[in-house]
Formats: sequence, C-alpha cells, structure tokens
Amino acid sequence: MKFFLDANIPHSALEVFKELNLESSHARDVGLSRADDKEIMAYAIKNSSILVTKDLEFTNIMIFPVKLHHGIIVMRLPPFFKASQFVNVLKDFLTSIDVKDLRKSIAIVKVGRFRIRKFE
Repeated sequence: MKFFLDANIPHSALEVFKELNLESSHARDVGLSRADDKEIMAYAIKNSSILVTKDLEFTNIMIFPVKLHHGIIVMRLPPFFKASQFVNVLKDFLTSIDVKDLRKSIAIVKVGRFRIRKFE
C-alpha cells in the first residue's frame, strides 16, 4: 500500500510512513509542490497511492469520484499546529487502525478522533 502526501502536508510526515514500513512520497519530491488538486489526484491515481491532504475539496465525490481513486486521508487539524504535532496525530491515527481499511475510503482525521467511510 502506497501513500502520496499533498504539498500542504509537512514533509517530516514521511518519517511516520517510514517507521511503519509504508511506502510514501511527497508532492515536493516529485515536482508537484505547486500543482493544482486535479494534478495531485492524477498523480495519486497513476501511482496507486492513497492521498494524504489537508484539503477538504478532495472529499467532494462529484469532483473526485471514489471509484477512480485509491483512498483519501484528510487531516483536519488546527492551523496553529506545528509539524511535530501534526506528525504525532498522523502517527496515532495510523497505528490505531488497520491501514488496509483506508483503501477505497475517505478518512477524516481530527485531534483524538477519526472516521473512515468505506466505498467498496
């Protein structure tokens, strides 16, 4: 299972995936740091990756139909969170679930809670 981190996700979040032996890449590392949402999603789809983002627009199934993508994790954290706090919430989330449940789903992650909606 692969993950693709949007440009709005701290680059240091890659370490969480590395610790958990999950393959991941970041938009900044593949030349998409200034890409629009459609380019970001196209890359995630092409690379069979679950998208990790802060952008709620990706949950709009009219724009990004679930049958086309591999899954989305939307991090809904306070804007004042530092990268280290962000990384801690992400790690807590990923270690509290079976990551296989993220395939073909939309997960909304907040501090201390989350919900996963499966579409398959």
